[in-house]
Amino acid sequence: MRSKWWRSGVATLSAGLILQTGCSFARKVAVGQMVPIIENATEGARERSDLQLVAQALPANLLLVDGLIRTDPKNKALLATSSFLHFGYALGFVEEDSLELASQYYATGRDHGLRSLDSRKPFARQRNGTLEEFERALKVLKRIDVPALAWTTANWGRWISLNLESPAAIAQQPRLEAMLNRLLQLDPGFEAGLPHVLRGMFDAMRPEMLGGQPDSARVHFERAFALGGDANLLYRVFYAEFYCRQVLDEACFDAALVAVAQADAAAVPQFTLMNEIARRRARRLLARRDEMF
Repeated sequence: MRSKWWRSGVATLSAGLILQTGCSFARKVAVGQMVPIIENATEGARERSDLQLVAQALPANLLLVDGLIRTDPKNKALLATSSFLHFGYALGFVEEDSLELASQYYATGRDHGLRSLDSRKPFARQRNGTLEEFERALKVLKRIDVPALAWTTANWGRWISLNLESPAAIAQQPRLEAMLNRLLQLDPGFEAGLPHVLRGMFDAMRPEMLGGQPDSARVHFERAFALGGDANLLYRVFYAEFYCRQVLDEACFDAALVAVAQADAAAVPQFTLMNEIARRRARRLLARRDEMF
């Protein structure tokens, strides 16, 4: 018969393991309770028109989200929200001051989005393989994965566009294109046509001699406008900044940006914040038009 000491030791060890597991479980439960709050706060911020207030609040929210992810590194909802927040903050409040810092935010948003998609185990196993393996991995993604896929793609595309002189960015373009193709297959109308806008930006961000496809870019932007109208004014800004500028169409550039600058940012509450960012970006691009043509 085993000694009382042995039985006591096993009981103590078991209690310790249960306690440790319980603490870990409790932390994950706490994170799980925070996720809806973060998501609701994010939705609320999207309806705000006060850019200064949002600019001041977002860094603290990003730090909070980072802490929650460190506590529960595989929480796919939290990782997807983080991907969106990094994209929005970099685009709306960092690019104007530092493209280098914005690039870092986009890279983090891309990485968090990929980790969210890793909840699909076949995707996690193959995404770092060859391009063919990566394309196969994308096929396991479903419509429910579209938000994470879209914001991952948005961050990745913007990171590449800011680093076109980098061999690493050039090498990653085929993977970005594969993600865009899958996103368009799953839900081309997401966020009032965002997948078409992202594809239009990709096709227009390089000169034609380096693989750019301006005609395809125009078609994708037009499809986005047909799907969402002017719900998200940023799409008109990207049309001017990427397509009109690439084909050296000054009239197209001016018309798109003037229309955005004069539009009602709150016409669609869901996009109020993005529309205020779009109006400000449009005015700044118009002020620099002589440098761009």
